Amino acid sequence: MSKAFTPQEGSCSCYSNTYTINNKPIGRFICHCTICQAFTGQAYNDVTILLKPDVSALNLIRTKFRRWKLPPNISRGLCTRCNKPSIETALGGNLILIPTTNYPNVAALPKPTMHLFYNRRTSDIEDDLPKYNGFVQSQAMIVKALAQGMYKRVTKR
Repeated sequence: MSKAFTPQEGSCSCYSNTYTINNKPIGRFICHCTICQAFTGQAYNDVTILLKPDVSALNLIRTKFRRWKLPPNISRGLCTRCNKPSIETALGGNLILIPTTNYPNVAALPKPTMHLFYNRRTSDIEDDLPKYNGFVQSQAMIVKALAQGMYKRVTKR
């Protein structure tokens, strides 16, 4: 992936909900938690993290947001037409999480850096990525990854 990021038009699978991604994600990970499994209908959620200013032209008229578990850390949006993931928000909407399936050019994205909640996996994944188990370990690693991604963004590394 080159350092320059070409904006992409993201959407749910039926294109009823659209948005423009204007900056390279600050992180990407694979989450195996049971909430992500239920939200995506898949074995895991391969997701990117962006800052709120990185995403513009949000047309989410057909997105229904739901908080799946207390505390409501993440608000997950499903398309009301295709019932597929549209977009997710965290930290009061200041972080945007977008499933990689919603990007037209996944090859332009950073590679995933880790597996979270790996103890909840439905099958083993054979790759070289670190695998973290449970809530505390997974949350600690996502906070670390966010801090590193934001540091790289600020220092332009």
